Amino acid sequence: MEKNKEKSRNIGLDSLRIISMIMILVLHYIGKGSLLGETNNSTFYYILYYFFEAISIIAVNCYVLISGYFLINSKFKWKKVLQLWGETLFYSITIYFLIVVIGLKEFEIKDAIKSALPIMTKQYWFVNVYLMMYILSPFLNKLINALEKKEYQKLLLILIVGFSVVSILPSEYTLDASGGYGIIWFVCLYLIAAYIRLYGSPLKISSKKYFIIFILCAVFITLEMLASDMLCKYIGRTSFATKFLQYNNIIVLIQSLSLFLCLKDFNLRNIALTKIVTFVAPLTFAVYLIHEQSQLRTVLYDKILHTQNCFHNPYSIFIVVFSVLAMFIVCVVIEWIRKKVVKIIKGENKILNS
Repeated sequence: MEKNKEKSRNIGLDSLRIISMIMILVLHYIGKGSLLGETNNSTFYYILYYFFEAISIIAVNCYVLISGYFLINSKFKWKKVLQLWGETLFYSITIYFLIVVIGLKEFEIKDAIKSALPIMTKQYWFVNVYLMMYILSPFLNKLINALEKKEYQKLLLILIVGFSVVSILPSEYTLDASGGYGIIWFVCLYLIAAYIRLYGSPLKISSKKYFIIFILCAVFITLEMLASDMLCKYIGRTSFATKFLQYNNIIVLIQSLSLFLCLKDFNLRNIALTKIVTFVAPLTFAVYLIHEQSQLRTVLYDKILHTQNCFHNPYSIFIVVFSVLAMFIVCVVIEWIRKKVVKIIKGENKILNS
């Protein structure tokens, strides 16, 4: 049974799940750890952090693309909704009380209520939007199956122009001012991924060329951010807002699709690596739930990871890499333990009920 399960998994997209979650950790470490704000802008690391951010900005898009790719041929189950809600609730409550017990934060009834109602109080924005997308998936699938291929292509063209190409304009002139953080963009990505599953990519090029496009997009975004930063300093502004770090930006969409298509049919020849990927991939979502717990993230970067040690440290890149990988591994191990405990409890329940 275990071998068949491994064969049935898409190793390329499992790899993308892992890569995407590591990218999310990189984004949060650089952004919430204030590395860009505190690092000297004349150093190589300053440019490198921008490049890391440009590389990683596609992470959420890739996660949604993977979901759309598989959900088009999947049956909707309320059980999955309850499982995701339960997992989110477990980590939200458990982590909050651990933080209080350890002494990293004082107990506050307001924080306790938020931790006990993570979905209702929007403690995890991605979970809220993802759950809505999943609940809508059977209706989206009916729409998709009712469309002819050419009609589907016209629909995607309208959506991409209306919600991605137009996103480069000021927010007041766009149809979706969320920057890709809302249900509208998730539905767009779902429909794009479902089309790829049903009809394949309209652009028939090699995986290597897709990867080159992915890198070129990241380089373009990096150069744009550096240029905008320099312009802001020249005109006397302390900060700038770039449209090229929004999930629904057309360059970010192209970059996301390029990596998705690069890895979609990717296969690992090494059996050991294949087993590692198939083992780790189902555990990755918990990495988000753990490190983004609303109360933990307020103390994670300064009191636990001490990101301030990277601000003027010549070895900061090594600290960043080590910290990100350590966070990923620790969270994966925690989720593995949680799943093991759940299986044991279920096993005990079966014995008791027999």
